[in-house]
Amino acid sequence: MTKSVSIPRIRYRCVGEDDYMLHIDVTDDGAFTIDCGDYTSRKPTRGKLDRAQAQQLAELLAALGEPREHPAPEDNPCFVAELTVGDGRSVRHYRFWEGALDSDPDLKALVRLLEVLG
Repeated sequence: MTKSVSIPRIRYRCVGEDDYMLHIDVTDDGAFTIDCGDYTSRKPTRGKLDRAQAQQLAELLAALGEPREHPAPEDNPCFVAELTVGDGRSVRHYRFWEGALDSDPDLKALVRLLEVLG
């Protein structure tokens, strides 16, 4: 990744059913770690964003807007996710049920890009 594209630190976490979990961390230098699994163990995937990925991520973050919550329905509390963008005073925190992503296209586009990094 070149220095011309600036992104903040991004942390995405989702917990689902049957011990499913997904953790994605992207540092401000473009390095990422993806740790996912269920009742089995897998080694985390590590990599570095290329320029196109960093540019797309920066554009999606710029379009994201202010944090908003999309709570899970009471009868389906699984697949609740948290997205943290930035650190310190500039941090933005989003908590949402993944089933509500269709009603928030900007958030959905960012989450889907994070999910396919590895």
